[in-house]
Amino acid sequence: MLSKTTETTTENTTAAECILSLTGISKIYPGTVALEDVNLEITRGETHGIIGKNGAGKTTLVGIVAGLIQPSAGRFRINGHDYAGLTRIGARSAGVAIVPQEPQLVQEATVAENLFMPDYLRRAGGALVDWPAMQRAASEVLRSAGLAIDPRTKAADLGIGLQQILLMIKASYVEQAEIIILDEAFASLSQREEQLFYRLMRERKQKGCTMLHISHRIDELLEVCDRMTVLRDGRSIGTVERNEVDHDSLASLIVGDAGALNTGESAYLHPLSDTEQPPAAGAQAAAKAAEPTEAALLEVEGLTIAERIFEVGFTVRRNEILGIAGLIGSGRSTVLRSIFGLEALDEGRIALNGKSFAPQSPAHSLRRGVVYLPEERDEEGLVTSLAVRSNLVLSALQRVSRRFMIDRPRETELAGSLAKQLALHFASFDQEVSELSGGNRQKVVVGKVLSTQPEVFLLDEPTKGIDIAAKATLLRMIREELRPNSAIVMSTPGLEDLMAICDRIIVLYNGRVLGEFGSNEFNEERIYKAIQGNLSEAS
Repeated sequence: MLSKTTETTTENTTAAECILSLTGISKIYPGTVALEDVNLEITRGETHGIIGKNGAGKTTLVGIVAGLIQPSAGRFRINGHDYAGLTRIGARSAGVAIVPQEPQLVQEATVAENLFMPDYLRRAGGALVDWPAMQRAASEVLRSAGLAIDPRTKAADLGIGLQQILLMIKASYVEQAEIIILDEAFASLSQREEQLFYRLMRERKQKGCTMLHISHRIDELLEVCDRMTVLRDGRSIGTVERNEVDHDSLASLIVGDAGALNTGESAYLHPLSDTEQPPAAGAQAAAKAAEPTEAALLEVEGLTIAERIFEVGFTVRRNEILGIAGLIGSGRSTVLRSIFGLEALDEGRIALNGKSFAPQSPAHSLRRGVVYLPEERDEEGLVTSLAVRSNLVLSALQRVSRRFMIDRPRETELAGSLAKQLALHFASFDQEVSELSGGNRQKVVVGKVLSTQPEVFLLDEPTKGIDIAAKATLLRMIREELRPNSAIVMSTPGLEDLMAICDRIIVLYNGRVLGEFGSNEFNEERIYKAIQGNLSEAS
């Protein structure tokens, strides 16, 4: 199977018309090689899957084809025309549409306006928008697609899943794109919405449309794709026909040789100089000065939110890090948000230090010593227009206040202590957080939750969007600074971060706990198969 690389792909595509080819595509960011010398050929009318672990380069690759990202090197050809790079407008003109993971609609505009934006139907002369004609055209498009919604409905009144379907309808019926890129487009869909999306894909395929389908879900790709290309660490590992692989063999190809991770070690957590020796097996043990206590600090039992999470339960001891692994949409974030009081529970029980805890609000949870680091740091974790100092102490105003007024010396002292502890880099305490790098903004969020002196940390994708060096620093900080005397629950779709610092990992699949792995059982391939729903690996 591994021999089926670019050479095989080229042979296969010569017999059919090639609509898209990529040659030597590379993308380099400061400190990170996102893509390296990727070659790929796609035939007209095929549904081609792109799969790989988190950080493999999938979104970067399709972003280049869609005109959202400029490559550092390489060329690509669309419909016989060569390009060194494209703008989004240029990609649309070349017949390329993209349905991104996060729906990009104008929320206050109507369904009809979003369908035809920016090419509104106009009256004779072209100066004025023909609103009645556009409403009629939108109604006809929605009827053809089998979606029963009023075209006058605002996008903001639609669920995320329907917004995603609307983008697929726009690409298919309005733009009539020859190449449609689906970037994790199924992640937010309900079962009914998923079936509608599958139907739209089948219909487009019958019309000769080519689709690039990016997903973490193996069963999803096996359902709809003709061929699949595996990316690993920014490189193309191989392209396989659908009938050549099953669920397990494709998972093995995606993970590859994970030898360094099978013992819970992480190369980027332990950068070595020329004179240093590799750390002994089980690097976690050397890093953990405080062993987990016998008694549970956090107990979760039977957490249930209708149609989202089902009877989720686990315990976390003091001085312990529990990882939650799962695909996008598995319920990882919902579990953390419900413990913090951001999501209302239908059923379930939570206890802190053996005493019942019913989270009523984030403020109530903070008072009980529970803090939450959100996935979207800029939107939910920071006030980007405020200074570094203000953000660091924002959740601990009672520590820096005196008679309802901020005590500036206290504020500066606490902010300075946190900045030193976090190795935060900034020009001055008065610098706006928006001016910091991604890694330093994430450190500010960590400092903000650390300032409350909590007992329980709920960390939702804490390393999202930061470079390798910043990630290494942040993971070490979680393990060495946050872990002592606390219980940590950490969620991420990738496995490397969890295996590097966690004591145990539980797997969520479709809102249910599928299995648990102790640190001595960490094996990337086994856990990866478990998060794909393989029950035999989770037992």
